[in-house]
Amino acid sequence: MPEKGPEGKRLELIIPWATIFKIFAACALGYALIQLRIFLGLFLLALLIGITLYPIVRWTGRHRWPKWTGVLFSAMVLLLVVGAFFAVLIPAITTEGRTVIKNLPALREKVLSLLPQSGIARDAVNRILSSASFSNPEPILKQFMAWGGIALKSLVEVGLMLIMAIYLVVDGPRVFEWLLAYLPDGERKKVQAAGREMASVVYSYMAGQLITSVACAVYSFVGLAVLRVPDALLLAVLAGICDILPIIGFFIAVIPAMLLALTVSPGTALMVLALYAAYHWIENYFIVPKVYGNKLRLSTLTVLISVVAAGLVAGVIGAIAILPIVASYPIVERIWLKPRLAPNTVTRHKEIDENPPE
Repeated sequence: MPEKGPEGKRLELIIPWATIFKIFAACALGYALIQLRIFLGLFLLALLIGITLYPIVRWTGRHRWPKWTGVLFSAMVLLLVVGAFFAVLIPAITTEGRTVIKNLPALREKVLSLLPQSGIARDAVNRILSSASFSNPEPILKQFMAWGGIALKSLVEVGLMLIMAIYLVVDGPRVFEWLLAYLPDGERKKVQAAGREMASVVYSYMAGQLITSVACAVYSFVGLAVLRVPDALLLAVLAGICDILPIIGFFIAVIPAMLLALTVSPGTALMVLALYAAYHWIENYFIVPKVYGNKLRLSTLTVLISVVAAGLVAGVIGAIAILPIVASYPIVERIWLKPRLAPNTVTRHKEIDENPPE
């Protein structure tokens, strides 16, 4: 609406229809992204899985085998891994999980009976076990039984993700090249080079994470079984899943393990803490460097901040996917940012990563 300025002149604010259309399109795109956030998360995980499986297709191609053999082998590997995971997960949840929920009141009383009548340890454990579920587990047990519908929905989502992963193995490279055609020649070469290196980072992360999670679950099961901690299988599966979340996963896994170990003895609980801490140290300083090589040289602070921030923004999927993205930053820095930085920035960053200061 026209208004009078300080000198009596009229001021007009004219918004072109093109600008209005752009604002409307941006709002519509934001709304669509919010509505599709679950699908986008599943697609991101499928992309990570597809990149991890694609070396199988390349291997069969180098041996001049038909492409369908590589796709078939990829699908078999994927189904084998997923099948093994659910073969361990489902019995652990349906049997031991239900038993744990039913025994929550007895667990609370037994844990408290093993502690001194007063003191910091008893107060801390009492606060942890003060939930109403430990006195009356019926509501949580009913909720546990109602999770069947949620589990079915989750299985459908997992199936969709696996199907997308296989199709990405089949058509992913062709779609990637098709999209590259939109870019100028110079940028096209940069994206191709960055894509190859980022794919290597993703492969190293996903394959390494599978190895470390399985190692963590096996280690935890053996240790808990030796210590005669109840529900060792369920705790081991939890430890393997939580191993996906660096640093944070350790605390999520060790607390229930120590609580169940307290039903044996306080000394057993301390041994469980030492057991988990020892594996955490071995994994960080021996297993991870061997498995990941130099692909994911990230400081502990970088990992913690990245996982927490991504988890707050995008949940578990974001926390899982953020590390290969962050680890790909040096590639972006070297290919795109180097001309805009000080002459020795990239070299200095590489030296710090390879030889961190004491």
